[in-house]
Amino acid sequence: MKHPTYIKNCIELLEQSGYSAYAVGGAVRDSLLGKEPFDWDVTTSAKPDEILSVFAEFRTIPTGIKHGTITVLFEENGARHPVEITTFRVDGEYRDSRHPESVSFSKNIQDDLSRRDFTVNAMAYNEKNGLVDIFGGQKDLENKIIRAVGDPETRFYEDALRILRAFRFSSQLEFEIEENTLIAAQKCAPLLKNIARERIFAEMKRLLASRGVAYSLKKMIEYNVWQEIFDICAPTSEQISLTERVSDGNFATRFAILLSNYSENERERTLNSLRPSNDEKRKVLRLCRLSSFPALDSNFPKTARHFLHLYDNILHDALEVLSAWTKNEDFASLKEAILNEQKQKRPLKISDLAVNGEDLLPLCVENRALVGKTLNLLLEKVIEAPGLNEKPILLEQAKEIIKNFK
Repeated sequence: MKHPTYIKNCIELLEQSGYSAYAVGGAVRDSLLGKEPFDWDVTTSAKPDEILSVFAEFRTIPTGIKHGTITVLFEENGARHPVEITTFRVDGEYRDSRHPESVSFSKNIQDDLSRRDFTVNAMAYNEKNGLVDIFGGQKDLENKIIRAVGDPETRFYEDALRILRAFRFSSQLEFEIEENTLIAAQKCAPLLKNIARERIFAEMKRLLASRGVAYSLKKMIEYNVWQEIFDICAPTSEQISLTERVSDGNFATRFAILLSNYSENERERTLNSLRPSNDEKRKVLRLCRLSSFPALDSNFPKTARHFLHLYDNILHDALEVLSAWTKNEDFASLKEAILNEQKQKRPLKISDLAVNGEDLLPLCVENRALVGKTLNLLLEKVIEAPGLNEKPILLEQAKEIIKNFK
């Protein structure tokens, strides 16, 4: 297993000072899978104050010093690499289904690995001792299994977020979840009510964006985990299958498909409960509406213009969701029309109109509130027939619109 130079140096500095140290967790897992790790964590027998002493000449951040974690910043090839270095530890009692009340430091790597969530994340490695794998993580990697370390109920009672992490890792790695781990997840699922909704949303986003999404969702529903998170009925098997028709890496398209069968109020309530950003919420809600996009007719250019008006700024995602809901032959024709209309740079926004508010003010002297309403109606007409977008024509149209308001 190859370390980046800065990780090799980190471990060597600790060992030269008389401590044991290992790369640990996800970086070891990904390396064994032949993947490039996103980041590297190191675990060591050195206590926090000893870590600070070893790396006195480096910039350090006491990220979680109470729990034994110091972040050390390494410079390599002009890039800065933050590495979390954590003392071997044993966790105390968990009372909030998330965090230990206390931790005690250890000199034993086995103690540290024993407290971790899943076997595939409970492996450590250094060049001197090789792979430390006391729970069969390497075998579970080979067999594509997510299995809790030790007793799964104990792991989930300690930290209920691990329940969702099991399904997220299953989706990311395209692994199955071991049966006893699933049974424990079902039994402990009510504990998810103790977990901050932002943390739940973060796990769901990663789960939905990954390749194994269908299996993970089906198992979440089968073992009543979905039902503990959301107060809406579980998505149908058809919806789950449709999630695989859109590209990986984008949770919004898949979440929109899963929420599409619900009312607007149910969708909004469900999203609000997860506390996403306003942009994330708006995007998902917009994409949800594609399940009821107006039926296609022979006038593909007109339908395409309406589509662009609604979704031009998120066109790629909107096309993906629409493709999931539309027959292949219809979608191919509509997509061609959409891309053609986009090239034509048709007027799609009020700012694209050949008239503006100042042009309409003389027509709305008695009621200036009609300016905005008239512009919106003019835009509708222009989307239907782009040839109307000429100032003299629109002014005549505006006169008729304003007359009908009176």
